[in-house]
Amino acid sequence: MAFTFNDLMKRFNFVYGKASISLLILTLAIVIRMDAQVYDVYKFGAKGDGSTLDTEAIQRAIDECHKNGGGKVYVHSGEFVSGTVYLKSNVVLHVEAGARLRASNSLEDFPITPSKYPSITEEPVTNKMLIYAEDVENISILGRGTIDGNGDYWVDGPYGKPTFSLRPRIIHLRGCENIVIRDITLYNAASWVQSYQSCRNLVIDAITVNSRANKDIEKERFYDAPGRNNDGLDLIDCQQVRISNCFINSGDDAIVLKSFSPNESCSNIVVSNCVVSANASGIKMGTETAGGFRDINIQNCTIYDTRNEGIALLTADGAFLERINVNNITLRNIKGAAIAIRLGTRNRSYRKDSKTKIPYIRDISITNVQGTGISKDYGCNITGTAKIPVANIALRNISLEFEGGGNSEDAEREIPELEKAYPSGRTLGTIPAYGIYIRHAKNMVLENMRLTFKEKDSRPAIVADDVEQLEIRNLVANGGLKTPGLIRFNNVQGGLISQSRALDEMAVLLRVEGSTSKDILLLNNRLKKVRKSIEKAKDVLTTSATEKGTIR
Repeated sequence: MAFTFNDLMKRFNFVYGKASISLLILTLAIVIRMDAQVYDVYKFGAKGDGSTLDTEAIQRAIDECHKNGGGKVYVHSGEFVSGTVYLKSNVVLHVEAGARLRASNSLEDFPITPSKYPSITEEPVTNKMLIYAEDVENISILGRGTIDGNGDYWVDGPYGKPTFSLRPRIIHLRGCENIVIRDITLYNAASWVQSYQSCRNLVIDAITVNSRANKDIEKERFYDAPGRNNDGLDLIDCQQVRISNCFINSGDDAIVLKSFSPNESCSNIVVSNCVVSANASGIKMGTETAGGFRDINIQNCTIYDTRNEGIALLTADGAFLERINVNNITLRNIKGAAIAIRLGTRNRSYRKDSKTKIPYIRDISITNVQGTGISKDYGCNITGTAKIPVANIALRNISLEFEGGGNSEDAEREIPELEKAYPSGRTLGTIPAYGIYIRHAKNMVLENMRLTFKEKDSRPAIVADDVEQLEIRNLVANGGLKTPGLIRFNNVQGGLISQSRALDEMAVLLRVEGSTSKDILLLNNRLKKVRKSIEKAKDVLTTSATEKGTIR
């Protein structure tokens, strides 16, 4: 940022005089100060030629910037090969449009160093990464340029498909505060694209993640590039976070929240206006779940071409999930569950000698979701355990078209508990409903639901097993004469089905099973296409279910 003498003459209408001279001196001082705050990596010895290792030059610029109170480290007009660089407080790393910062080809350029924070392997170390910071504040990574993880080399190169801990991430920040990541493109990671652990006051805005080696969703997960588990964006025990306006196309989960510490949580987080596609889950809380997740809003997002869940809210290692709102979501071509909420008790530890807590899931609201091309096998599934039911969950204004094609054997399949299994919407296998399967739950509301299938399906639209207080209002759904009820209740206490109807000719609206089923009411349902309102199994009390106001 330099001005010539003539520039200053024109800008300030220079005329000879003490006032104008004073103004010129002041302006020159400001310009000099602004120049001093920009640390051009070329001035610190960087070559930017795509082959010279520029790690030391970039680090010198960062160190000098930090030492002088902060400013901008400017990466521009070239391709800069680097190993790990360490961001420091009050430093902005600005990668200009047209510039590329690329991870080197040498393992030695990415040292592993001790850290006080837990890791996925329980060892207190930093895994390998291109950009790292720990316990610093007021840092940013900005610009319209590209940060390239060189992932193809690290997976297919001479290291022989190295393990997760040997493949460098692009960005890894721990214990940092006041962070802005904006406009940058993160490309071709070898491992997780970016991870933020125990960070506070984090803004991620208008970035692009393009890191998906296995692009064809119709092929097996790692068909083209084995081992590319490069999550698009990981938040681990972070607070006060806003993720917005991002495009993320990733080789594993697109946006995923995790928790490594029983005493920490992901909380006060907003994810909005993002478009994501993933070779695993679209937007997820889960897999690593030791602490908790609360006060989180996910809104106005498009999720398409995902291998696993569109939306997944999971706990497996003692974490709680509460006050989670999901709103205004579109889904397309989801190979796993459209919505998965699951409580399990795998109880993995991410700190040595730490104790897992008793998990819970409650106070979840999912509204205004539309989707097509939803998996035949996994539909939507919401499950707790017999001892720890999920509670206070509401799904409203949901319109989903499933692939369908399930048969009578699928409808009668016995579903295993698998409490200690890997947390996923696929864990239970093919569910006995083409639409929504609920087990071990309390205080559920399903309202304004439209559930349809492309191919004829012999399973019910909704199956509920061991549920207390379930309300289904304004359900419109496909079915068939071979379906054992548009809705199936097994051991449901306190059920309400109201103002609902079938789109097809049906033998039965509600099939009631289980000796503990009771207090079930059908109210004001429109059953012109349904031959029988209620069918009860032999072990069900005759008074377990009644109907009022049926319209035929």
